[in-house]
Amino acid sequence: MATDHINVIERKLIDNLRAGTYSTTAGVDSGSAWSAGDVTVFGQFPQTEDVQYPAIVVEQVVNGIEQQFIGQRVTSGSSAAIGEIYGVGFNIHMAVDKNSSITVGGTPYKQRRLLNYLMLNCANVIMDCDFSSTDTEVLQRMFSGFRDVGYDPDREIWVSVTGMVVTFNNTR
Repeated sequence: MATDHINVIERKLIDNLRAGTYSTTAGVDSGSAWSAGDVTVFGQFPQTEDVQYPAIVVEQVVNGIEQQFIGQRVTSGSSAAIGEIYGVGFNIHMAVDKNSSITVGGTPYKQRRLLNYLMLNCANVIMDCDFSSTDTEVLQRMFSGFRDVGYDPDREIWVSVTGMVVTFNNTR
């Protein structure tokens, strides 16, 4: 049976965002931007009544072949297989309401300041996601930066969205 690479990647991103973990020294040490439970992470858009802030929604928006090898031959060490480089893309949405707060270094961060903190640290977390304990060979991660950063005055919610593409070897 083939490895379920797309779900492995999505699950690792969601788990790391829930814990807020990232690398601090060349992958040797790790830090935490927030504690588990400080930020609610959803693997799909929740029902309105189920949203808890601050919130991160990981939305898979695309997947498919990035590059096919000539003859589809993939060699890894002494083994050979059929395969290609495959990619999966995500939009990662962040939302903070007026009551959200996370204490950073003894100071409570709220509203736009909290959104800025979450954006920077979300980038750290997703770019440092470690797939070494899986059967998925991640080749590259492309992070597009945050866009649509803004405020909805009717709902009193600060929001932003970023994009990320992860490519991996898909062998069969």
